[in-house]
Amino acid sequence: MLLGILRLYVFFPTLVGLGAGLLVLLFITTLNAVSDLVLGRLLGIKIPQPPGLNGGGEATLSLPELAYLLPLVMAGGALLSEILVQLVAPEAHGMSGDAVVQAYHRRKRLSLKTSLVKLIASAVVIGTGGPVGRLSPSALIGAGIADSLSKIFRLSATERRILIAVGFGAGLSAVLKAPLAGAIMSSEVFFRRDFEAQALLPSFIASVVSYSVFGTVFGFEPLFHVSVTPFSERGFSDIPLFVGLALVCTLVVKLFIRFFLFTRKRMERLFPSPYLRVFIGGLSAGGVCYLFPVATGGGLGWVQTVLDGKHDDYSLLVGGFLGVLLGMSLLLGSGASGGIFGPSLVMGGFLGALYGTALEKLLGLDNLDIPSLVVVGMVSFLAGVANAPLANIILVSEVTGGYELLVPSMISVFITYLLTSRETVYPSQLDTRFDSPAYRSDLGMFVLERLKVRDYMSTPLTVAPEDSVRYAHSLLEKNLIGGLPVVVGDYLVGIVTRSDVLKVSEEERERKRVGEVMSKDLEVVTPDETLSEALKLMVGRGVGRLPVVERKGSRKLVGIIARADIGRAIRENLP
Repeated sequence: MLLGILRLYVFFPTLVGLGAGLLVLLFITTLNAVSDLVLGRLLGIKIPQPPGLNGGGEATLSLPELAYLLPLVMAGGALLSEILVQLVAPEAHGMSGDAVVQAYHRRKRLSLKTSLVKLIASAVVIGTGGPVGRLSPSALIGAGIADSLSKIFRLSATERRILIAVGFGAGLSAVLKAPLAGAIMSSEVFFRRDFEAQALLPSFIASVVSYSVFGTVFGFEPLFHVSVTPFSERGFSDIPLFVGLALVCTLVVKLFIRFFLFTRKRMERLFPSPYLRVFIGGLSAGGVCYLFPVATGGGLGWVQTVLDGKHDDYSLLVGGFLGVLLGMSLLLGSGASGGIFGPSLVMGGFLGALYGTALEKLLGLDNLDIPSLVVVGMVSFLAGVANAPLANIILVSEVTGGYELLVPSMISVFITYLLTSRETVYPSQLDTRFDSPAYRSDLGMFVLERLKVRDYMSTPLTVAPEDSVRYAHSLLEKNLIGGLPVVVGDYLVGIVTRSDVLKVSEEERERKRVGEVMSKDLEVVTPDETLSEALKLMVGRGVGRLPVVERKGSRKLVGIIARADIGRAIRENLP
């Protein structure tokens, strides 16, 4: 028992966290190298990085002379990555997050090869300027490692599913530098209205390990440097501001999801070839980034400039928001490698800044704490897109390094999630565990715990102690059953099974009475007991049916419950 707990909750999570931390470290290092070579040295474009990823220095919105090549460079990067994916690991195609959700629910395989291919493909797409995210690819890297370990150690389907969720959280925790939020995200992201509770404890271990490995190179400071006014100093008068921000995020999230899904469907219909599709997607996204340079590379680093006070630069805010929305929809909609989490944070941050700036300009409100609106906008937008409210509330504390925005984020995230949870950018994300094919075997027992024996028992065939064994045998053979209750009047006195009958030779069956061969060692159930309790008794005793008595301590027979009845109950009550 103890070894089993340590195995699932310590040993495997530690291995997953170590592998995820190392590969995410390699991923970000490779991405930075590609970006420096292609965008920096070839095109002369400098993209800011978040401080937590060793970012720093000044970047400019003005493009250098060779920037007109950006569409071709981005299209080439998308095509090169797609060729790699299709030839080596087709399961790594497209949006990283949805690939993990699909592997979780549909048992589609991931692997270490998937992780490595996704690492290279996403580094090429983002490094050549693609306005997509690095968070979801990191999550897929962790999930791929977890699935590989489950195959090597021959884990059960349930253990594999839990470990995939753990790997997802470990990869996310490293690149976000938010171990608690990443761990909780691993339990939320697979469902719109449910929670994978079994993954939570092992995710804590894996996320801490991956965060520690990643932090040894990139440091342990938060992803962004944020200075906000504590909510306690501003008072509850600011609550309407965050309610309004939540409503704005809700509206924009809904429009964004519909636009993204429309774009993807159109791209698939217009360009059936995946190679042509990603080339066109890269070319189009490159054109968007040429018009809106902030979107180049996903725009994550520009959020820091907004947090630093450049929220009155409309070319930065509007260009960044529109550029990321359009560019990411075109590129990810074409099937290119990348993620949607990072761009969602960026769009939410820009939206929060635009919201605060508009209130200042249009309504004459002053003394607004714009960085607070930026941070709350980030997590609210991502909560709406990913259907992960709890993780994003925790993310606020890990991004800001404190609890100053906990109350506003709870309010805004709750409203946004409540109003958007029926929509998702992930086709594989399901409502609850009842809808998941992976849970069908597990949920069978869960369903049985809610159903009563009285609703599925049947009227039994019975014999009396004085009946002949031959008569009992004929009833068993005619009705294809394995046992018969033996009764005196309505009261149960024993049970005679097929094996009891077969112990008696054919010559003696007419002479022998049922009372002589029946078993008096009885297991019974009552109508008020659950089907789960009945099944456990059947399995424990190795029998296929149980007599049902009126109540505990009684021997008055009122029915019989068989394994076939329990199977029918599962079929009728599972989705």
